Amino acid sequence: LQQIPGVWKHLDASQPRPEMVDESRLVEHVVIIGYGRVGKHHCEILHSLEVPVLVVESDVSLIDILAEKNVPTLYGDASNSEVLTHAHLERARALVVTVPDDTAAEMIVGAARAINPGLPIIARASTEDGVHHLAALGADEVIHTELEGGLEMVHNTLLRLGYPLRQVHEYTESVRRDRYNIQISSLDEHRSMHDMLIATESIEIAWVKLDETSPLVGRSLRESNIREQTGASVVALIREHELIPNPKSSTIFNPGDNIGLIGEQGQIEKAVQNLTAPVTSQVG
Repeated sequence: LQQIPGVWKHLDASQPRPEMVDESRLVEHVVIIGYGRVGKHHCEILHSLEVPVLVVESDVSLIDILAEKNVPTLYGDASNSEVLTHAHLERARALVVTVPDDTAAEMIVGAARAINPGLPIIARASTEDGVHHLAALGADEVIHTELEGGLEMVHNTLLRLGYPLRQVHEYTESVRRDRYNIQISSLDEHRSMHDMLIATESIEIAWVKLDETSPLVGRSLRESNIREQTGASVVALIREHELIPNPKSSTIFNPGDNIGLIGEQGQIEKAVQNLTAPVTSQVG
């Protein structure tokens, strides 16, 4: 057994086992099963948002890494329901199952749903059958990593072709709700596609970045009279990587601002021309 890679590490009873986490502190936490690439990313994001997490991991070497980072951890196989009882799912905010094996994920989701029928469960699937099985066992969101990558490519392609962000987002979400069925078959998918067709027939969205020569710089939205002069409306402003929806009429525009415009094609073209035309000085 010692000659078989990985086996002896799990069978050797003489090696020290990590201490159990302080279960009294497990309240309103997110339980993450597995600390691979996906699990690690979840931990980092939730930590930055100050959301308490508990990681369940069966790899001792990863347990040591988590201990160094002071991440609350349970050592053991989460597909064993006895391990899950120590995760206190009954008072957790959510469960994230990142293990790549569908069978193990299904056992975890089934056990977790029995412990807490109302717990939000997000699970990872490696196969299309796994997507349906995990959903049937009670997972609220099932992410198929390979198909998700393809769906994200469709999302970006549609945006590059000029389709409105809201309608593209609604379409991709409807595909997820339909368990990655690539056929446009559900009512939501048909509605999303119809909305995209209608939106692109008359309405466009454009972004214009202002430089120092723009006549808009130093003026307020009210003073610029963009809508009165062109028919296009300013619906958003990106300044220093911050999105400001529906900027106030008193907003003063600065060089480097990205202005979000919505309107018909001719209105957008006129607005872009007005916003990018250099300021000319008068002699007299």
